[in-house]
Amino acid sequence: MKAITDIPKRKYDGYVWFSDQKEPVPLIQKEYSFEDTKENPFVIEALLWNEEEKISIMVRHTGKYHIQEFKLKELPTGHELEEKVYLPYRLGDKVKHVCFKQLWIPEEDELCEKMEVMTMKALIFTGFKYSTEKN
Repeated sequence: MKAITDIPKRKYDGYVWFSDQKEPVPLIQKEYSFEDTKENPFVIEALLWNEEEKISIMVRHTGKYHIQEFKLKELPTGHELEEKVYLPYRLGDKVKHVCFKQLWIPEEDELCEKMEVMTMKALIFTGFKYSTEKN
């Protein structure tokens, strides 16, 4: 995806944080569209997870948009995912943890006799754990 308006309208868990806001807009299984996003205020950051399709979209703005999309159903052969959870920041009382998965992929390593070693390639947002859930 090259433009933020290319992000499809879907149901997402996650958040969108605009440049003129002190807090992000939490999305909890909420349909969201970026088609009306303007140049100002712009999206500083967005983390989006679609559970149904297992798609994660991460947006960062550093003078221009950087958009990463991960389709967990289409990851490379031999990959491993390791779950990581973090405490939320400004996401309200309902969100207990922000969930990510580390993506590890085997690669040949010159420093290990050209054997394959697991290399972390990405930290992928995978939604929230809610305060009503156990653990």
